[in-house]
Amino acid sequence: MTEAATDRQVVTLADRVVTGGFFVHRSSAPRRTPFDGAVADPAEPYRHCWTYQGGGSTIRGELLSMLDGAREKIFVGTLFLGDRAVAEALVRAATRLRGGVYVLSALDDKGLDKAINEVDDGMSIDDQTEYRNFKELTRQGIYVRGRPGVHAKFVVVDDRVALVSSANLVTRSFDVVGENGVVVTDPAHAGYLARLFARLWAESPWEMPPDRDHYLVQSRAVDRHGTIAEPAGNGPIWTYGKQFAILQAIRETVDNARSDLLLATFSVANMTYPLPRMTARPEILFEPIRRAVERGVRVRLLMRGRNHIRAARAEATAFAAAGVEIHADRLTHAKAVIADGRDGALFSANFLTDYGLLGGAEVGMRLDGTAALADADRYFRHVIAEADLEFVRDPTLGRLAESIYAEALNTKWRSSVVEVQRGPGLAVLAAGDGPVLFEQQPDSAEILLYSGRDQLILTPSREPGGYQLDLLPGGARSSAEQLELWLTAARPARGAGPSPRRGLCASPFRVRTP
Repeated sequence: MTEAATDRQVVTLADRVVTGGFFVHRSSAPRRTPFDGAVADPAEPYRHCWTYQGGGSTIRGELLSMLDGAREKIFVGTLFLGDRAVAEALVRAATRLRGGVYVLSALDDKGLDKAINEVDDGMSIDDQTEYRNFKELTRQGIYVRGRPGVHAKFVVVDDRVALVSSANLVTRSFDVVGENGVVVTDPAHAGYLARLFARLWAESPWEMPPDRDHYLVQSRAVDRHGTIAEPAGNGPIWTYGKQFAILQAIRETVDNARSDLLLATFSVANMTYPLPRMTARPEILFEPIRRAVERGVRVRLLMRGRNHIRAARAEATAFAAAGVEIHADRLTHAKAVIADGRDGALFSANFLTDYGLLGGAEVGMRLDGTAALADADRYFRHVIAEADLEFVRDPTLGRLAESIYAEALNTKWRSSVVEVQRGPGLAVLAAGDGPVLFEQQPDSAEILLYSGRDQLILTPSREPGGYQLDLLPGGARSSAEQLELWLTAARPARGAGPSPRRGLCASPFRVRTP
């Protein structure tokens, strides 16, 4: 749009609307402070544990205490295992127990399950490094098996105590990334989890037996079994085979919410926005949540802010349009559903269909009316209060240029006003719509602009601080499409050389006066 009359020759860009939903840095985000969890009653069968960047993390301590106290056997289900203290505790246990340590992950003979790893990304973990971590365990007397699709994170010790959480067993999940879970001291419920592990173990098609001299990955014949009996009421829940107890617990909690519903996840997909080769399934979770909003329930959704995942932005847009309050953070990875502060569950599953709620292998705990769930509710409210991102729909270009959260847009436009020589380029820029993007190649003085479906080039003029603005031929792709390509492009490989400077331009352009 133009500001003032043509005699001033000024084009303002900041008020342009950029259609869509985006995660942006929260203005005046509060400093993170430690989460001070409640002191658990030793008589309670469940004890809440967590990780939070602000401090007060307890998951690693709980886990190490369990591992060092093992007297017979340890079952471990995890996608990643890269924390040195945990690995050393497992090795100590294997030495002390002369074996007896069994680790299950989403492995095959090539590495980690690519589909599951993509679902759980965001930690900059190298797949092959993690693969070597599992192989190294076999040299220390630990038995490892692989079952593609395993995303559950749980540990069972001596069939009497267990840890169920959202945390992969990597250092970031114990020190930085927002996680939470529950220590289970009820032997009956720990026994359910042990049986689930045994079933997954028997069905694993890949194994790495303990061998101190060789890395041996081999296929094996799997043992197929039927379903596992699930406890009634509180206790373990899972996604396994044709059993969808996690989804059932989420749906029941959503349907029974009276005034307040809190949902937390790392990712949401395939609810309203279809994934490749998958049909969107709004009836799974979106429609029940929308109905909760319609009957007057306040619904808040905490999720990882990821602009580079198109599905994350599309789902957040749909949920926000349905009346859900979206809260986003750069570090959250915890998963939960909590209604009215007292009913709900914690689990490992993301809000996905085939990889979480209706497929794969996940585990959680139903915790209605427990002190552990009440503490988890306090944890999530603490995270939401200090969340460092916001989700905005159809923002102005000025808002987006100032605060978008995106690694792909690595440079901010620094000029307050861009002065250009008189010519047709300014009129073309004025007639455009949507975002205005800029791109500058390394060691080049020229700057490419994308506006609407036009491409323009800014070339420094002879006068200091001025530019020549020219229209380039072609340019069928719109600036909105170009922005989408930049946001969702794969990250450059290490050692690929300097990347182009890219960003959003919201500064006014005006004709340079002689």
